[in-house]
Amino acid sequence: MKKVISILSAAAVALGLTVAVTPSAFAACGGKLKIAYQGPLTGDYAAIGLNELRGVQFAVKKSGLDIEVKEVDDQGNPAVAGPIAPSVAQDDCIIGLVGPAFSGASKVSLPIYKSAGLPIITPSATNPDLFSMGGDIFHRAVLTDDFQGPALARLVMSKVKNASVFLIDDASDYSVGLAKLVNYTLGSRVVGKDTTPQGTTDFASTIAMIKKSKANAVIYTGYFAEAATLVKQLRDSGSKATFAAGDGVVDAQFIKLARKAAEGALLTAPAVPFDAASPKLAAEFKKVMGTEPGIYSTESYDAANFFLAAIAKGNKDRASVLNYINKNSFKGLSKTLRFDNKGEVAGVDVNGFTVKNGKIVLSGPIR
Repeated sequence: MKKVISILSAAAVALGLTVAVTPSAFAACGGKLKIAYQGPLTGDYAAIGLNELRGVQFAVKKSGLDIEVKEVDDQGNPAVAGPIAPSVAQDDCIIGLVGPAFSGASKVSLPIYKSAGLPIITPSATNPDLFSMGGDIFHRAVLTDDFQGPALARLVMSKVKNASVFLIDDASDYSVGLAKLVNYTLGSRVVGKDTTPQGTTDFASTIAMIKKSKANAVIYTGYFAEAATLVKQLRDSGSKATFAAGDGVVDAQFIKLARKAAEGALLTAPAVPFDAASPKLAAEFKKVMGTEPGIYSTESYDAANFFLAAIAKGNKDRASVLNYINKNSFKGLSKTLRFDNKGEVAGVDVNGFTVKNGKIVLSGPIR
């Protein structure tokens, strides 16, 4: 049965179709139970994925349960995520998945996981439309861009006098969605826009547009690799416009790549830093994992612990784990995870951050 499903899955992916994988096609797990993590573990955005993976691994290590963490590297790319999702769905021993990390990868993965009844909790995919693709298997541990977009706009308006903004997206699902909400909130304060696709290394034409617009703030809604290149070139051009960005840039790699050009950047994320949530546990994380926790390590840790709580209660198949997640709550480090009928979490904030003295410093909830 699995061989037939694999052939159909490969054919469907090749044709750009969604493959249906029904839960009845699977036998019970014959080995060790697994929690999967899906996100970018290689490529330009691997730093975000590794932060999240380590959060999952740390949770499993602390649980004392005999659970395997299955690493699923989608590089944050829908073109990679689509072909690998069927093989994840077909692994009977995977009874929960933390991820996908990115919204674009989520869009192509969720229909496959939905048909397989595989419950997921994403720690960081913020596109508001994801429930429509995942249905009741979908859960999100953070607020959507419906909240982050306006918060990013408010942060800039509160920090930049008479803000006039040049808005840039990178053409990805995440970036375009976030930019749309920033634009709606700022209205006439947006004096120029541009799209610079992922992988852009020369921002000269965009910087010329920024200068022509006379904007005193630049908001970029993409990820840290391109953001670092953009802000370096912006500063090299002599521009002193305030640089601001969303959660795709809240990573130490942004500072490492941009160096002094990153100083003063305003950032937002619907995330709680591990050391802010628990300095003691953050120190233990560093000792056990050999590295500092990063953006969304906390949310991934919480998501994994919700799955582990379900397993500890005797739920050892997808259907019972899904039922547990849908009907119960879990008090995590970042927040209490309690999901509504669309898999969304409530009662939390979008936080603001500033790059100060070479570090990303939490400034607190954006009001």
